[in-house]
Amino acid sequence: MRRRVVITGIGTASVCGFGKAAFWNGILKGDTHFQKVNDAFYGADFQGQYGFLDREEQSLFEAQYLSEEERKSLHPCARLALAVALSAAEDAGLKKFDGEISPERVGVSVGTTHGEINVMESMVQENGAVPMEQIKDSIHHIDIAAAIARRMKAAGDVVLHSDACSSGNVAAAYGFQMIRRGRLDRVLAGGVDVYSKLTEGGFTCIRALTSDRVRPFDKNRSGIILSEGAGMLVLEDYETAKARGAHIYGEILGQGQSNDAYHMASMDPEAAEIQVAMGNAVQDAGILKGEIEYICLHGTGTISNDNCEMKAIPEFFGERAETLHVSSIKGALGHALGGAAALELVACSLSLESGIIPPNCNLLQKDSHCTLHLVRQPLNAKPSVIMNSSYAFGGSNCCIVLGKVGEGCA
Repeated sequence: MRRRVVITGIGTASVCGFGKAAFWNGILKGDTHFQKVNDAFYGADFQGQYGFLDREEQSLFEAQYLSEEERKSLHPCARLALAVALSAAEDAGLKKFDGEISPERVGVSVGTTHGEINVMESMVQENGAVPMEQIKDSIHHIDIAAAIARRMKAAGDVVLHSDACSSGNVAAAYGFQMIRRGRLDRVLAGGVDVYSKLTEGGFTCIRALTSDRVRPFDKNRSGIILSEGAGMLVLEDYETAKARGAHIYGEILGQGQSNDAYHMASMDPEAAEIQVAMGNAVQDAGILKGEIEYICLHGTGTISNDNCEMKAIPEFFGERAETLHVSSIKGALGHALGGAAALELVACSLSLESGIIPPNCNLLQKDSHCTLHLVRQPLNAKPSVIMNSSYAFGGSNCCIVLGKVGEGCA
């Protein structure tokens, strides 16, 4: 018999603010908090925007959870990840992760796109050429996960995933599988990324960024805005959570993955492997696809990405797609890269708890080829089964199905 896996704690840092209340209010209102990027690194004519965290709020948030030594010694990505992880543990009613269970039964699974690459950027910018040995000794991406493990005494699987924009979902899927198979009892899972000049420059080179707003599935959508962000979730074995009287946001019912095997930076326009990932998730959850009541879309606001989802969902769900509630929250959050799917998992968890579906903000005129049932305003639909979908560079596709406790066949 497969063990059930539930979500008992959540933590967030995003352009909407810090903590679940600021996050939820921000995506429901569709508030946007993006800034112009003025940096000689990109050249005088650069017109980019970025979703930076509020530095004053961030400093206070990190001081609330981290020791002085941690604030001084950890690099920015690891520092943010640890603070958000500790806030998720606090939300779950856990001052530390072990205690009533063995440390070897506790794990950490975190996703990131570029990790601590900004450390190397700063070193090069400040010092010019930097010896490889100095870079090697200064950048340890695994510390993003390991710092959480040290603080929370998690001695089980401690894993850092890098699957581009799917990283947060892949990390949660790994944690889910480790608990369901009986290897672990509790996992801190999520994703994180902070500002990187190289990443912003790379997206500029492929002309994926917009100087407008992010408008997923809009006729006049013109690209994405990158942002900083982190989402962390406490995953637990259902019986363990129930025994300690934990608050439960929802249950992870199943996960499904696939790869386009098509192109490094472009999605396969046939969208066949997206449908495979959705199908794998539905099968793993032990439900019928018609039971899904809401999909939190990847929805970046680029022409090609949105076209793929506009094709895949009607083909996979058939007539059900015409009434199936869907939305992307990237219009409010921007694209937090490794943090994106994790933040969207948090949104799905809060949607299950509150009954509210967040809107697809900034949608003025729906693409004429889009037949999806996009939610334009916060909708009190009380969904009981939700899918979170994420697709990434390198063709990495990952979908997770969540439900209210007691729903589905977990």
